[in-house]
Amino acid sequence: MPRRRRARKQDPATRGGARPGGLHAQDRTVPHWALDYARRLADRHPPHHRILIQTSMSPTGYFHVGNFRDTVCAHLVHRALGRMGRRSAILLSFDDYDPVRESQAARDPELAGCGGLPLAERRERAARICRTYLAELRTVGILPAEADDDGRTPPGSDWETHYQYERYRAGEYREIQRRYQRDAGRLAQLLGRDDGRDLFAVYCLQCGRNTTEIHRLDGRAARYRCLSCGAELTACDPADVKPSWALDWTLRVAHERIDCEPAGQDHCSAGSTMDRTRPVYDGYLGSPQPVIVPYGLVRGELGGAKISGSLSGGPYVRDLLAVHPAPLVLWLYARRNCLSDLRLAFGPGAFLGAYDEFDRFVRAVPRDERARTLWELLTDEKPDGYGALPRMRSVVGALYAHGGAAGPARRHLAALHPGAEPALLDERIGHALAWLTAYGRERYWGAAVDMPAGPAVDLLIEQLRAHTGTGAPRAGRTRDDFREIYGALFGTHHGPRLDTLADAVGPSALAEALAAYRERGERPLRDRVSAGSDRARQEDLSRAS
Repeated sequence: MPRRRRARKQDPATRGGARPGGLHAQDRTVPHWALDYARRLADRHPPHHRILIQTSMSPTGYFHVGNFRDTVCAHLVHRALGRMGRRSAILLSFDDYDPVRESQAARDPELAGCGGLPLAERRERAARICRTYLAELRTVGILPAEADDDGRTPPGSDWETHYQYERYRAGEYREIQRRYQRDAGRLAQLLGRDDGRDLFAVYCLQCGRNTTEIHRLDGRAARYRCLSCGAELTACDPADVKPSWALDWTLRVAHERIDCEPAGQDHCSAGSTMDRTRPVYDGYLGSPQPVIVPYGLVRGELGGAKISGSLSGGPYVRDLLAVHPAPLVLWLYARRNCLSDLRLAFGPGAFLGAYDEFDRFVRAVPRDERARTLWELLTDEKPDGYGALPRMRSVVGALYAHGGAAGPARRHLAALHPGAEPALLDERIGHALAWLTAYGRERYWGAAVDMPAGPAVDLLIEQLRAHTGTGAPRAGRTRDDFREIYGALFGTHHGPRLDTLADAVGPSALAEALAAYRERGERPLRDRVSAGSDRARQEDLSRAS
């Protein structure tokens, strides 16, 4: 008889298929993954300890929706700790002391000739990129209200913003840098490198570039040769000696006392930064590696490629905010397990489907524990107002039926949904209008097709100018007549009901729009839809900046 194997009790952190003790282990029994990471941090640190969560990124270009996932993960863990009654703060670190890559310098006119220089050397560009992202974080509710445009907050705030160029040049890390330089050989062994000098690069004292070879390195100085200008000099100030990324990360963790950091899956795989640096924490710093919150890739609408700044970047958080309210933007990231890849899209299916799912989620908040937990992690707002709003499909349909006229569409929707809060209804209409023109144009309006204005247009103009009642004047119109009329108005073969359109814009304005095409080839109603959407997007962007 074969021996029966005794079942082992499963550790909660390994449920859901995660490897025991591995970086990607999760307790799937908790209502949300952020609570699992918050519990790990709470268990590791005493109750009086202020837990610091870092989110960091390099301003090589405008920060896109992939970068944003890093900050959202930090934000959700921070909110989860607050829900547990623990003190915590977020440290946003802009890595503007990183060098400009030659490929960037060749691609970006603002960085022309800057290869090897710190990103912050182009101060206006770096400041603009960082401030734009901070404005987006403010709009979405992550950056505290007391933060200034550069993200700086008063002492005691639960938010800090660091600019690494400033901190290195101010000598913030001087003591620990000297120690790292002195022990470069030992650190190289721990990181699996042959030569400790390869863990550092000097920003040349003559030309400012990091294209240097270090010939001698100790705790006091670095003797180097610059491959760009040919200088052979000695850098005595540690501020001029930049550690490699893996070493730089451990240095800042030790100095700032960082307890937690989100990281994309490319930084969490075997041989990655999080994997290779463990010996530095265990064998050199004598402290545990921070709790890592690993997250999956953010992919675009088509194909399997991730959103990447090196591939022209975008879309950006401001693009999401143009067509979604802030709680929905955060929900797009928080609704999935952080380990899962995330696909963000703006096509009709993705856009309307996201609103349908979000509305169902909001309605479930009062009765479902997981939904309630997630809402509390997203925002301090009450969910009640969102549950009474019309579906986005209805909003888009009302705007389409009324020729993009927001006022008549709003009156129509308010009559059907009397419980909808006016401010939230206006917000949803604005997002629908922005989406209709920016992303839904092809579905609802199509590409403009030039066609002659014939007798059907002439007759309708004459009737509208004499018409005083509601709706559009009646006539025995054929399918070809309608194609001619909608072609003149919108450049399409179909469109909103003429009765609804006439009530929305007025018979006289409808007649003038038809005459404008017949006489000058212009389509003012179609242009008005575009202009209305542009205004809505500009209002969203002005709020974000």
